Amino acid sequence: MTLEDWNDRWERLMAKYQPGRERAIERMIDLVASRCGGPAPRVLDVGGGTGTLCARLLERLPGAEVTLVDLDPVMLTIAGASLPPSVEVVRADLRDPDWVVQLPYDGYDAVLAVMALHYLPPGRLTELYAELAGLVRPGGFVATVDDMPDVEVAASPSDGGENAWSAWWEQATVDPVLGPAVVERARLFGDSPSAEWHPPAAWHVRALEAGPVEEPVVAWRNGIQAAVVAFRPR
Repeated sequence: MTLEDWNDRWERLMAKYQPGRERAIERMIDLVASRCGGPAPRVLDVGGGTGTLCARLLERLPGAEVTLVDLDPVMLTIAGASLPPSVEVVRADLRDPDWVVQLPYDGYDAVLAVMALHYLPPGRLTELYAELAGLVRPGGFVATVDDMPDVEVAASPSDGGENAWSAWWEQATVDPVLGPAVVERARLFGDSPSAEWHPPAAWHVRALEAGPVEEPVVAWRNGIQAAVVAFRPR
């Protein structure tokens, strides 16, 4: 199986587990196109995984300067093979405040996180939001999209049962290309199911208010999924 095949299978898996993800990506790209100005915005995709947002963005704005950041070696292996060479693919650990030194630029017109940060604990996520806001150039924005229910949902392990999710990872383990990356992933994250934490949108708004951005707002909502966006004054 090629890495392109694995990418296609990942997209189908995400459509099952995150049915609002495609629409969220489209809305983020619309926001970049309408608010950043010009044909070549500089965009940071935080926790970008296999590069879905980056690929879609370049279809719309082929001149964009795009950086993808992730730590997962499996996702990065797929992203590195599927994205064009113009995309800066950076391996960095968002749990570490020094992750920003790995970036090729010190400022971006748009800093985006789509369904990517729910595994971070509250304290670290608050710190990360300040770091993300600090990367926004004047006139740019930071946006985060995730499940943001009206009431806080405590951290709990993701489903580790026999299902499409576990089947994807079991098959990746024996793949000659992805297998070594799966082993490294287990070393980085452990073998236990990852915990997720989904605070309400108001929590994300308060956390982003600490950064050098204007008052964050809930830009849109679709069921429990919402986007919080904050602009940096010119």
